[in-house]
Amino acid sequence: MDSEPSMQQEIESLYEMYAHDVYRFARYTLGDSMVASDVVQEVFLRAIRSWQKFRNDANRKTWLLAIARNYMYDYLRQKKKWEMSEEHPEPFVRDPTFSVDNTLALEDSLMALKKTYRQVFVLRHIEDLSVSQTAKILGWSESKVRTTDYRAVRKLQHDLAPDFQGGEIVK
Repeated sequence: MDSEPSMQQEIESLYEMYAHDVYRFARYTLGDSMVASDVVQEVFLRAIRSWQKFRNDANRKTWLLAIARNYMYDYLRQKKKWEMSEEHPEPFVRDPTFSVDNTLALEDSLMALKKTYRQVFVLRHIEDLSVSQTAKILGWSESKVRTTDYRAVRKLQHDLAPDFQGGEIVK
């Protein structure tokens, strides 16, 4: 009997481990929790369809987030819009050292960042991915990721300075 896990078991395992990360990336990129849920479904459907092409030399989380990025770009192109949700989504930045006010201020400022800054910040500081992994997901050079990350953090620090009560945005 073959001890290798089936594709279904592998995908279910990936879903358990990474669906939340894909959702968070989509929610911050698109600004809409309902669309982000749809992105998660589509990402895992695409992962099933392309499972045979997956090379195990790539990190699985990186692979799934790259699928998410490509799908979101397709989605935005089809809709020809880039709008933020008017309703404020439930807080998603969860840091026990932040007060509720700080968390909401950070999320508001994060949603106001330009798309590239927001994507890099989410991948690097919320998803805790390396510069290399972030570069692979976005299809950028590591240098561009570092520069964009630096600018995103500085912009957040500038925007939050009057309201942010103690603590640092990035540890």
